[in-house]
Amino acid sequence: MPRHLITKRTWILSACSVALIAAVLAVPSNVSFLRNLVVGIITFPSRIFSEAWTYLPTKKNLIEQNEILRKRLAILALELQQATDLRGENDRLRELLRLQKKMELQTICAEVISRNPNDWIGSLVVDKGSASGLKRLSGVCSAKGLFGKVAEVDKDSSTVMLVTHPDFKAGGEISGTGINGLVVGAGKDTLKMIYIPMDADVKLGSTVTTSGMSRTFPKDIVIGRIIAVGKSRTGLYKYAVIRPAAYPFDQKEVLCIK
Repeated sequence: MPRHLITKRTWILSACSVALIAAVLAVPSNVSFLRNLVVGIITFPSRIFSEAWTYLPTKKNLIEQNEILRKRLAILALELQQATDLRGENDRLRELLRLQKKMELQTICAEVISRNPNDWIGSLVVDKGSASGLKRLSGVCSAKGLFGKVAEVDKDSSTVMLVTHPDFKAGGEISGTGINGLVVGAGKDTLKMIYIPMDADVKLGSTVTTSGMSRTFPKDIVIGRIIAVGKSRTGLYKYAVIRPAAYPFDQKEVLCIK
């Protein structure tokens, strides 16, 4: 459509609208309902447009405020997690300190700094070594119980063989019974106490501790609890399956015996 025709039509519509409004305003007051209705219909588009412009800035402000609140919430969540981690670390160190006093041995606190992702049941590395007085075969405990022993020593770090490692061995005793045996790593987060006499009364849930029969581990360090009992293939002795008290995944600080 030619531009001049559009302009002409616009002027005609505008003139008609003005004339209609003028006519409505001239209507007597006793038919004001009709006048108000017509005025409302004519002015409706302009009111909608005005309210829309008012809403748009408000929505923009709400979006900005929502983003600010999201960022603040993320910061608060991070601070809460840090506070929780610090509280947990303080609790663990407090337990290690109590264990250290109870053992009355020369010990040093070390932190777990790395794990072999392909060897979760076998070993890990702590941040203390020969410079701190650690030696190969030194016993390692956590606040929960026996953790392992030092397998390799460098100047500032050491590799710890976990109690679940197949090469781990320690003398064990079923607490309160006087029943002794050899505790060995069985993998899959368990140990076994072997060479238990066939006539021994071994109960599920009993606590197994170190027997003190070796120089590596002092007596009465908790190893774990018995979760199953069986007989050897030869039928010469019983064995007990033990769930370790110091679960490798949970330990971040350990106590190394010099």
